[in-house]
Amino acid sequence: MSEAELVEAITTSHAEQIESAEVLRSQRVSVVVKREVFLEVAEALRDEYGFKTPSAAGGLDYPKEERMQMIYYLFNPDSKITLTLRVDLPRDDPTLPTLTGVWEAMSFHEREAHEMFGIEFEGHPNMIPLLMPPDWRGGYPLRKDFKGEAGEE
Repeated sequence: MSEAELVEAITTSHAEQIESAEVLRSQRVSVVVKREVFLEVAEALRDEYGFKTPSAAGGLDYPKEERMQMIYYLFNPDSKITLTLRVDLPRDDPTLPTLTGVWEAMSFHEREAHEMFGIEFEGHPNMIPLLMPPDWRGGYPLRKDFKGEAGEE
């Protein structure tokens, strides 16, 4: 399946769930999905489209737009396509179901996004500190409005 065929298939079969899907370049596709159906689309990407290998994930902060975004990087070993699964979150409620039940390897990346951006992952089985000291009270270091451990958020 080509990148264009993949985009067409996803947008056709999940029309109400996808906000946008596009071919970025050869072997790169981006899909933005609605938060309410995020888990369902992730499962479809694994089961229907062969994205069995998660490679990374991370957060982005857009304070002027009052939103954050979580991005998951997924790889299909058969087609060699990397797909970025993106979901926008309101900055005042950055909550998302965990993808650890779909791809267990996302545990590390979600823990990091939680510590660095304050994104909550509902149902995560092991949300213990990963990078920051357990007594850290300084806020979320990768948010654009971070002022340091002693600063006010």
